[in-house]
Amino acid sequence: MTMTIATSPNNPNDNAIQTTIKAVIFDLDGTLLDTEALSCRAVIESFASTSLTIPQEILASLEAGGFLLPWELKRRILGMRGSDWVPIVLAYAQESWGVDMDLSWKDGWQTTSSDNENEDRVRVVEKFWKAWEVRLNGLCAEVKACPGAPELVEGLRKARVPMAIATSSRAASVQKKRCKHEKMFQSFQEIVTGDDPNVKNGKPAPDIYLEAAKRLGVHPSECLVFEDALTGAQSGKSAGCRLVAVPDSRMEKQSFLSVSDEIIEDLWQFSGKRWGIPLEMKELN
Repeated sequence: MTMTIATSPNNPNDNAIQTTIKAVIFDLDGTLLDTEALSCRAVIESFASTSLTIPQEILASLEAGGFLLPWELKRRILGMRGSDWVPIVLAYAQESWGVDMDLSWKDGWQTTSSDNENEDRVRVVEKFWKAWEVRLNGLCAEVKACPGAPELVEGLRKARVPMAIATSSRAASVQKKRCKHEKMFQSFQEIVTGDDPNVKNGKPAPDIYLEAAKRLGVHPSECLVFEDALTGAQSGKSAGCRLVAVPDSRMEKQSFLSVSDEIIEDLWQFSGKRWGIPLEMKELN
């Protein structure tokens, strides 16, 4: 099925562009499933699980805020896979919360001069990442879908639009998250995860969206991507896909202008008319 796309509302140079959409690719966390608050809690609780102590006054403040990470930190790690975001979190905790650690994370873990120290850092990152996954998997047993996600996926399925998921989460974690949402997940032809051997580099690199498009048998320029994170939007756009951004309400919308063809507040605002897709979400709400 081929659909003609309308021009981008955010790019004045797009007026002459005509593109065809043959597939849709979704990010998972924060786009289809509302895991972000649970993810924050899992990050915070992973410090104790890995024998790292957050000072009591900081922990009390985080608890009072609903166990949400400070936005200045959260906005930096949205959409990344664990091997990329864990060092950022550890550096922040060390510098801003005063968490005592054996290794310094200030300059990043890729710039060490000692092979042994580098191996230690890899082990710490993997240990923290694993602890986070275990805790998040426990919390995700009752994770809810993002507003409008099941209805949008079902509408696209009825329109016979092939769909894939491209997520930075590892495959085992995706299995836990999907358990209460099998009907929605069964509508996807492909699910590409962050630990897929064909995904060498995580978002914002284009690898995962290129792989998803490849598996769907559709050129990236004929794919429409839905993303909530800037790193994910950069990934989809650099892969050559068209992009609908659904940013976190705390995110500055201007940050998405250069990488998005459309910005909406939630999936209920999506109109297929602009993209030539026979689907109006407002009629389903």
